[in-house]
This record gives sequence, C-alpha cells and structure tokens, in this order.
Amino acid sequence: MFRFETVKIGGSEYEFFSYSVGNAPLLILKGKKGYVMCGYLNLEAAEKLGDTAVRASGVKDLDTLLGASVAGVTGKAKLLGINEGQKVSEIIAKL
Repeated sequence: MFRFETVKIGGSEYEFFSYSVGNAPLLILKGKKGYVMCGYLNLEAAEKLGDTAVRASGVKDLDTLLGASVAGVTGKAKLLGINEGQKVSEIIAKL
C-alpha cells in the first residue's frame, strides 16, 4: 500500500512516504534541506547526487523511523552536524 502525507514533528512539517514493496516498507521522511531514508535506498547514490541524506535501518513505520539511530549520512548531512549513532528524532529538525 502506498501512503503519502504531510506530518508535523516539533512544529515543522515534513513529507512522509511509505510503500510496501516486499518484506519491509520503503520509507522516506523529507524536510526542507534533506531527507531520512530506510535501508532499501542507496546512501552512496545519494552522495553521488549531492543529496543531504540520512539512512536508518530496521524501520517499519514513522514511529520506528523517528526512534531509530542514524546508520549512515552523506557529506552534506555531516555538514549540518548529523552523525551516525544519533537518534533520528534528535536530528530531524536539521533537515
């Protein structure tokens, strides 16, 4: 099932995308400067494209995405002060 909605987190709006593709959903949470993506998506491709991207693995919905630890970041995300190991809920305002 495809799901797209605008969600409010900490007073800011984000676009949330979820799509069931196999054994886990494809998830993206997009802010004005960048996005958080699930493990289905390729961080190396995001880096090559110059995106500000953060990867979180083992997520199944918006709540688990926000509670997950950052598993990888692009160089542009690092410039915003986002590092591996931080909670997505702690860094989302930077995106």
